[in-house]
Amino acid sequence: MSDVSNAQRLRSWLFGCEAIDATKRFGVDYLGDEATEYALITVPSALKWRENILGKRRLRNEQEQSFIFASQEYYGADVGQNLKNLAFYQAVMKWIMAQNAAQAFPEWEGGRVTGITPTLTGAPIAFGAGVARYQIQIKVTYRVTREQ
Repeated sequence: MSDVSNAQRLRSWLFGCEAIDATKRFGVDYLGDEATEYALITVPSALKWRENILGKRRLRNEQEQSFIFASQEYYGADVGQNLKNLAFYQAVMKWIMAQNAAQAFPEWEGGRVTGITPTLTGAPIAFGAGVARYQIQIKVTYRVTREQ
């Protein structure tokens, strides 16, 4: 078993997106209060099971895991800034879809990635003094390569 988690693999893969500023903080399961910071947040994802003819439960070959990619961005009455934030998320989603079409995926512990797709569009979800949290949801689909 590798010391590198799948969240770390996905985070590293996302750094390939030119829209993401590699000089900014990019946390895992933590997003600070300052603009501009990024975070990859793990989301509970149900495992898919099947039962064989002997009644033994086994993982299905295809599994899914969800994540949220979020950021703190400057936000306020400036329409231009707010539109820039939404355009950033459009660019990230476009890059993810292009990587999906090219089948350019990160390595995955316990499986082989077959798709990475945005499942929720970018939107502000939490607001503070001059900053807002924007996010998209991402689904990773993978084929199990060995029994878990």
